Amino acid sequence: MRNGNLNINALMSIAVTGAMLIGHWPEAAMVMVLFALAEVIEAKSLDRARHAIRGLMDLAPDTATVRQRDGTWLEMQAKAVPLGSVVRLRPGQRVALDGVVLGGRSAVNQAPITGESLPVEKQEGDNVFAGTINETGSLEYQVTAEASHSTLARIIHVVESAQGSRAPTQRFVDQFARVYTPTVFAIALLVAVVPPLAVGAAWLDWVYKALVLLVIACPCALVISTPVTIVSGLAAAARKGILMKGGVYLEEG
Repeated sequence: MRNGNLNINALMSIAVTGAMLIGHWPEAAMVMVLFALAEVIEAKSLDRARHAIRGLMDLAPDTATVRQRDGTWLEMQAKAVPLGSVVRLRPGQRVALDGVVLGGRSAVNQAPITGESLPVEKQEGDNVFAGTINETGSLEYQVTAEASHSTLARIIHVVESAQGSRAPTQRFVDQFARVYTPTVFAIALLVAVVPPLAVGAAWLDWVYKALVLLVIACPCALVISTPVTIVSGLAAAARKGILMKGGVYLEEG
């Protein structure tokens, strides 16, 4: 309300405050509990979606086998491997870091990154990506990107950033709520004021009815349902390894 934006939070605050002022404490408490429960459900859904997307980072292993200056091989944390290091990859292992193949030949399952259903043959000069799976042979490759800047990490970052863009349905609901919410407040105000002034009805009764109108007409479900549905869809897709650049593409797809 400070910014002149009469939203659902303002409606609920007015309804709860009014109920307390006229002595209807149980109703005020119930409205607060139900509204808080709706907020918790929305927050949990958003957290699950973010966790599912961030969980895709687990596709890349935490360690890599790195060649040392004396020619020996040492298991190191992937995030500590410097650029230019040579990494050994055995059959069945996941690629820990992006790089270019120096030696060996193998078929690599790149489905987590490119979506290709068939393994791709890799040999000297070919690129390998963190999170993909080495299937048949052994490879040695040179690291070309740090763990935090791998192709997988950048894809996830792009998806997270794109989630800030609002889908057409979300924009429509927001625009509708901006008109609907002040309208509901105006009607409730008329309900509270007009009957007592026009026909001498009891103020307390009509103020109570106006507060009831505020609660039942509040567009909480409408405003919350769209973003929660879209984010839940993005999370479900992410758990299956499908990345979408926001709800716009989910709707259009």
